[in-house]
Amino acid sequence: MSDKSGGKQVVSVQMPADLVAEMDRYGEAIERPRPWIIRQAVASYLAYEAEKDRATRLSLADADAGRTISGEAVKAWANSLDQDTPLPLPKPGQ
Repeated sequence: MSDKSGGKQVVSVQMPADLVAEMDRYGEAIERPRPWIIRQAVASYLAYEAEKDRATRLSLADADAGRTISGEAVKAWANSLDQDTPLPLPKPGQ
């Protein structure tokens, strides 16, 4: 089957009317059509979620490897920030 759409596909989604109205107002303000706003929003969302997933996986790997900082060390550091000589930033293993 040949693709005559130039690699594009139509997607339909139901959205709350107030969200559509807000999207349309924003599109008018920046002189962009609704499809452009939707494409940008979806692309931004996917990039954000991918980065969040990547960071979560790295954090879990750090935790699994024991590269963590205790809550007590963080609290002691935070409580020292208003002192003349605050504690150094805690390091993993503390």
